[in-house]
Amino acid sequence: MLIIESSPAYEPASWESFAVAEVGAAAALAGLLVVAASINIERIVGIPTVVARLGGGLALFTSGLAAGILLLIPGLDHRIGGFLLALCGILAGLAVLLPRSLRRVEPEYRRSTKMMTAAAAFAALLMAFSGTAYAFQALGGLYWLAPGILLAFVVGLGNSWVAMIEILR
Repeated sequence: MLIIESSPAYEPASWESFAVAEVGAAAALAGLLVVAASINIERIVGIPTVVARLGGGLALFTSGLAAGILLLIPGLDHRIGGFLLALCGILAGLAVLLPRSLRRVEPEYRRSTKMMTAAAAFAALLMAFSGTAYAFQALGGLYWLAPGILLAFVVGLGNSWVAMIEILR
């Protein structure tokens, strides 16, 4: 195992600006999702697959928020921080995958549901991998967090769009 201790991949202080920006964005996007869902709440609660999709989006935003907060804790040991980052990704992945059932999805929406579920699960996997790599100080560490967060934001914004616009079609 290659350990590069001086690399920003393993120094959370190098990620402070990223974490601050990401925490603010994740909190704002989680709020957007909640507001978007509340606008059409009567219609949304009648469609369990949409409820599951929005729940998964909220879990992704929440895990991103938690990941950013963890990076901002001064002096947090890399093993504990990495474990907690990995746990954020795992919990988000479970929240995305467990409530989903393609059997309940109308046939014309199955393809898009599969794609969004796969993207959401991959975002959670990247977060979990980042935490594991950071804990072991190997394989690029925190550099895997950025694409995981970015993908989580894209998926979450797609879910917000569904809650505001697509639900009315």
